[in-house]
Amino acid sequence: MRKHKKSLHILTLMVVTAIVVTLSPSGLLAQASEAAITQQSNLVVQRNFEVKALGDIWAEGERERRAGHANARKIFQPTGLYVNPNEQIKIEVTGDKPIKAVIGVHRHDKEWALSYPLQAGINTISSPNGGLLSFDNSNNEGSINVNVVSGGSPVPFFVLGKHTKADWQAMMNAYPTAPSVVLQSEKALLVFYYATAKTHILNQDPVPVLQTYDTFIAAQDKISGLSNSDPDPRHRLDKHLIAFVETEKTIPGAYAYANWDGAIMPKDTGASADALDLTRMGWGQYHEAGHLRQQGPWTWGEMTEVTVNLYSLVAKKVLKPTEPGRSPGEYLAAFTFVDQPTKNFSDSNSKLEMLWQLNLAFGDNFYPNLHRLYREMAIVDLPTTDDQKKQAFILNTSKVAQYNLTPFFDKWGLSATNETRNKINALNLPLLTAPIWFGSESNIIKPTDGIDKVKGIIGVTTNSQETASANNAAVNAFDGNTNSIWHSEWNKQNQFPFHITAKYAAPSTFSKLTYLPRQTQQNGIITKYKILTSLDGVTFTEIAAGTWANDNTEKTVTFTPTVAKYVRLEVPQGGGANGFASASEIKIFEAPPPVTTYLSDINWFSATIGWGTIQKDRSVDGNTLKLNNKTYTKGLGTHANSEIVYKLNGQYTSFAALVGVDNEVGTVGSVEFQVVVDNQVVFTSGKMHNTTEAKEVNVNLSGKNELKLIVTDGGDGINSDHADWVNARLIK
Repeated sequence: MRKHKKSLHILTLMVVTAIVVTLSPSGLLAQASEAAITQQSNLVVQRNFEVKALGDIWAEGERERRAGHANARKIFQPTGLYVNPNEQIKIEVTGDKPIKAVIGVHRHDKEWALSYPLQAGINTISSPNGGLLSFDNSNNEGSINVNVVSGGSPVPFFVLGKHTKADWQAMMNAYPTAPSVVLQSEKALLVFYYATAKTHILNQDPVPVLQTYDTFIAAQDKISGLSNSDPDPRHRLDKHLIAFVETEKTIPGAYAYANWDGAIMPKDTGASADALDLTRMGWGQYHEAGHLRQQGPWTWGEMTEVTVNLYSLVAKKVLKPTEPGRSPGEYLAAFTFVDQPTKNFSDSNSKLEMLWQLNLAFGDNFYPNLHRLYREMAIVDLPTTDDQKKQAFILNTSKVAQYNLTPFFDKWGLSATNETRNKINALNLPLLTAPIWFGSESNIIKPTDGIDKVKGIIGVTTNSQETASANNAAVNAFDGNTNSIWHSEWNKQNQFPFHITAKYAAPSTFSKLTYLPRQTQQNGIITKYKILTSLDGVTFTEIAAGTWANDNTEKTVTFTPTVAKYVRLEVPQGGGANGFASASEIKIFEAPPPVTTYLSDINWFSATIGWGTIQKDRSVDGNTLKLNNKTYTKGLGTHANSEIVYKLNGQYTSFAALVGVDNEVGTVGSVEFQVVVDNQVVFTSGKMHNTTEAKEVNVNLSGKNELKLIVTDGGDGINSDHADWVNARLIK
């Protein structure tokens, strides 16, 4: 797994010689238990089985093109019977096709499981190790009837759709000395120790637990492009179940791991408890099940723990649909990586985000179709080396997307060779130009979108960050998570000025910044600051500066609305506690859009007019407003001499309008417009006629209390002086 729980997987299969181990009396399963359960409940222990053909585990793995460590599923059909060491089991087989009995479960037991070929008729077998009994019918069709005539003792064996919570509790009460329990659903098989089940699922209803497994496994089936209804047998589901197996043994440093034996849930890491409790189940279980799906031909070395999380993501999304698959911080780290001028894909910690951006851009059929493409390739054509796998991935994803994706992979530092570019060019696909590398779940970028669709911060840079800790990188200051921080380099104290810069895809107008210091320690709390902006990322202009208290409360700075593409918080000499700089969260706010109030939508305080009546959204004659043969829908129509007064109470920042003589008077009429604010003339149009080009008015009203709109006759009388204040508006 990623983060603090690292998932490992077994790459080789150990060959172990079975040895006889004598179990303590407490480890033996009493034969009397079978009679006990029939007396205590209506449950009947099954001993007759129709063992269905599931196919060869290795052939199934090869068909699906699964990765080497999970290219088979050694999970067979359970019986719910436990065989003690050296206990003789008599099994009657009806049919002439080969079948095996398997005693033990790899990883779950201290010893390895042992297989026993069975013949038609009566077979008597025993295992020196003991363990749960299951059957392996690796034929491709049909079923074989098997009867366990004698031997073996029942353990709690819950089957979804067959048993209830009451049945489960009856089983658990009837078999208190059972070493193991088995739970089976349509898609999953859970093999756990009795003690773990008693602690974590005895009082739960196993039904919703198993339904949850079926739900997320079905989502993993879907993204894998597998379905039993597919007419092409290459794309049908493997009939072997996905196993979740509890083990006493773990791998150092591993929370859980996966291999041929299933998704292995160690007891001592808490993984097995998490797997049984719906309140604790999560990424670890999704992840290990995902390892059993990975296709080897597009999982090169550094991607083993990456491609697996496509399956983790779809599991999470189907079970927790309100939660984003990836966090805002994880996407921001991805954007910051691709925005670098030069980079190498191997250096990225955002490889999963790259994979998921393809799903966001091209839809939920993208990965099912990619899986199908690889399954349809001839084995001899499959890439084998890491370099071959990378180039084939670029080519095949382009085929599935039906776009030339080389610009996308170039952005990610995963460059195509000339040979690959020639192969893609030969497909005559349109070249991807949309910036899907800036896509996220909250802002999906489709292949037809432009850069204008990209919103928010697309990159974070700094002149000092501590990279030894994943939680000290610059992007953490903008990730929305107060538990992660940006911190300047630990071993470079007092290297002022420190600065951190947010980059946007396009210029915006900003007016406020908030700073939340780290909440747990004092180091790096910013006490002196400067805020600078830039349009090109080269020349920065200071727009604010000041001091903040040396505490962990959030600080706010407002400044004159400024158009910028880059916003920088700088820590000048001595401005960070103990010689460092740090931040829990920095937020940058765009200036709110102006609130416009048209004068024709409100009432004036007072008004006078030399002829007629002042009209709202019409000329003084009641016609559509018209200046220089252009019509308008909003404004005031008046006549010289007029004065319209509005009380402002300091609420507005500006007044704007377009003024002129309305066309309805023909070639006559002459007026002059004036704007008076708090008894001061702030705009005069000069004498205007019908043929005079309309004039823009834009005056500052900050802190002002009264606005007067005056029209005079231009000194030649008021005849035909029809004057329009077009789009006259107050702006907050």
